[in-house]
Amino acid sequence: MITRRIYMLVPTRSQAEEVVRELSGRGVNQRHIHTLARDGVDTARLPRANIRQRTELGAHLERWLWDMNLVLFFAAAALLFLAAWYAAWGWAVGCLLFMAVSFLLGDRFASHVPHLHVEDCRVPLKHGEILLLVDVPRWRVNEVETAVRLRFPEVDISGVSWTLDALGI
Repeated sequence: MITRRIYMLVPTRSQAEEVVRELSGRGVNQRHIHTLARDGVDTARLPRANIRQRTELGAHLERWLWDMNLVLFFAAAALLFLAAWYAAWGWAVGCLLFMAVSFLLGDRFASHVPHLHVEDCRVPLKHGEILLLVDVPRWRVNEVETAVRLRFPEVDISGVSWTLDALGI
């Protein structure tokens, strides 16, 4: 299932532990909370991010899918040119339809899917802040953000991205 990942920058470990307790009390399973911090920051009592989350497999997958969409679009454009050259109008129409679908999917992806990554939070992480990655269904994002903002004004909710729960990214 595709879920939303909320990126929360927390100044200290004790505050991060409080945020995790608050989220758990609000029904967010601890296996959907992941912690990232630079070396030397104690995160022993916080749920740790796995290797796929630390290396941002989701960002690599997103980039790969985007590149493949572009390659397929331009391959269809080349086939459209050849089909028009040889007057194969059925192929030309098929290429045009494929290009339209590819364009619409790319537009939808670029304008409607949130894109924030761990890399975007590298400066606060270098300064010792703790990054909590909280995975929730799309319909709970606003509720969780509002609850954390009200109870913990010092927490910076940096943004939202997407994740695939089944792949553990």
